[in-house]
Amino acid sequence: MSPSLPRGVSKPLAVWLVMASCQALAVPPPVYRQEVVVAGSSFQGVHGLAVDGKGHLLASNLLGQSVHSVDLRTGAVTTLVGPPLGGADDLTLGPDGSLYWTGFFTGRLMRRTPDGKTRVIATGLPGLNSLAFRRDGRLYVTQVGRGDALWEVDPRGHNPPRQILAGLGFLNGFEFGTDDRLYGPLLRKGQIVRVDVDTGAMETVAEGFAMPTAANFDARREHLYVVDAVRGELVRVRLATGAKEVVAKLPTGLDNLAVGPDDQVYVSNMVDNDIRVVNPTDGSIEPVVTSRLSVPSGLAVAPEDADERLYVADVYAFRRVGGRDGKITQSTRVLSTPMTFPMQVSLSAKHVVLSSAYLGNVQVLDRASGDILRTIPNTNGVQGALELPDGTLLVAEATPGRLVRVDAAEPAGTTVLTEGLEGPVGLVADTEAEEPGVYVTEVRSGRVTRVRLSDGARRTVTKGLRAPEGIARHPDGGLIVAEVGRKRLVRIEPTTGRLTVLATGLRIGLPESEGLPPGYLPTGVAVGRSGTLYLSSDVESALYRFVPVP
Repeated sequence: MSPSLPRGVSKPLAVWLVMASCQALAVPPPVYRQEVVVAGSSFQGVHGLAVDGKGHLLASNLLGQSVHSVDLRTGAVTTLVGPPLGGADDLTLGPDGSLYWTGFFTGRLMRRTPDGKTRVIATGLPGLNSLAFRRDGRLYVTQVGRGDALWEVDPRGHNPPRQILAGLGFLNGFEFGTDDRLYGPLLRKGQIVRVDVDTGAMETVAEGFAMPTAANFDARREHLYVVDAVRGELVRVRLATGAKEVVAKLPTGLDNLAVGPDDQVYVSNMVDNDIRVVNPTDGSIEPVVTSRLSVPSGLAVAPEDADERLYVADVYAFRRVGGRDGKITQSTRVLSTPMTFPMQVSLSAKHVVLSSAYLGNVQVLDRASGDILRTIPNTNGVQGALELPDGTLLVAEATPGRLVRVDAAEPAGTTVLTEGLEGPVGLVADTEAEEPGVYVTEVRSGRVTRVRLSDGARRTVTKGLRAPEGIARHPDGGLIVAEVGRKRLVRIEPTTGRLTVLATGLRIGLPESEGLPPGYLPTGVAVGRSGTLYLSSDVESALYRFVPVP
C-alpha cells in the first residue's frame, strides 16, 4: 500500500444496509448510505521503531495491539503480530533474529522467534516501555509511567527479571554504546544519561530538553540522535562534549526513532500517527507512512450546527473535523499542551468535556476558545462524561461500575449516583424529560439502561446486546448505539426497547486487552441535525457517516 493511499480509500463509498429487527415494524426501516469522512490507517498511534537490515522498518502499535513491518521501498504495511498479543510500546531484534516487544498495559515482555513462535518471557512489569540488547546479548527493559525502573531480563525467560535501578525519572527509548554503557533520555528531567548497568552508576551526557523520548546512535557511534516530543525536534548530540544541534524541526508528539545503516533517521509521531525519514546531512524530511487521524474514539456534534462539524476525541489529540468534507480544522495535541489523551467527548452549551482512562482524568474546556478550564483526576477507568444543566459533571466509572456526580465548584467533591452497572461506557443525556435522566451503555452486561438523575433509580431499556459502547440521541428521540460485539449500528426506541439494525459488518471493536478497563478504546457515535449518523472505527482509525436515503 502506498503511503499516499491509506487503507480505507478503496472501500466502496455506498453500502446499502438491510434492517433486521426483533419485532415487526409497521413502517419500512430506515435506509442509509455509508460514506467515508476520513479514510483510515494501518496504525492506532505508531510508537517504537527498528530497522531489520532487510529493507523493512518494524513498528509497534500499542493501542492497536499489533506489530507491523513497513517496506521502505514501497511504504506497504503488513502485520507481523496481531491483536491482542501485539500490544507493543517498543520493540527490538535479538542476536538470533527474534523479535522482542514490551506490553505497556499488560506488563508483559514478549518474544517471537524466527520460526514464528510467540511466548511471554516476563510478567508483572506494569508500564513496561523500552528495551535494548547489550553487545554480549544481555537484555534490559524499563518501566515508565506505571513504574519507574530499569531491569535486566533473561532473553529466553528462564530466570526472573532483576532490578538494576529505580526512581530514575522515566528512562525511555535507549541504546547501548560501544563502551557497553546504556544511553537514553530521562523524560522527567530533560536529560540524556549514560548508565553503567553493572554498577548502577549514572552520569549526564546532555540536558536542556523539554521532553526527550528516545535516543539512538548514528552509524559511527559518535553522536546520539534524540527526539524531543514537546518541541518537535530531532537533535544530534556529540558524545565527547554533550553539544547539541537541531537537525530537523517536526510536529510535536515525537515518540521514537531508528537509525538506518545509511544514517537516515526514521521518526515516529504518535499524535499524527505517522513515520517520517530525516536526512541528517541537510535536514530534509520525507513521509514513510501517513495518516490523518490517530485513534478516533468518542464523537460529538452540536445539535444546532447545520455544518455538522465533529468534535473527535482522537486519544493523542482533540480534533475538529468537518462531518461533510472531512477537513480537519483544529487539533489540540497531547504532550505539548496540558491535554491528556482524550477518549470520550461531550458538549454542553459553553463547554467541551473530555475523559480519558489512559491517564485517568476528566477535563473541561471552553467551547469557544478551547482553553482547558478544569482537570479532575479519576483513576476508576473513566469513560463517558457529561455536564448537567446545573454545571455538575456526570461520569461513568467503568471499573467499579458506577455513575458519579462531580461538583461544579472546586474542590471537586464526588457523589455516587448509582452503582452495580456492568462496565458503563457511553452516556447520553435525557434532561428535558419530566423525570430527567441519562442513558448508559453497559459493555459487560449488554444492556442500555436509563438512570434517573433525582435518585439514581435504574430502568433497563434493552438487553441482549453484545458489547454496546457509543450512544447518541437521534433528533426524533431514538437511541443510536454502536454494538461493537456484533460489529453493527443499531437503533433503540427508548420507551419500548424495540431494536432496529441499521448497519452490519462494520470495522469496529479491537479486542480488549489485559490490564485495561471495560470498553477501553470506545467506539464513538454522533448524530447530526440532518439525521446523518457518524461512527468512529478503532480498527481502521477512520470516520464514517451514514446518510439517510429519502
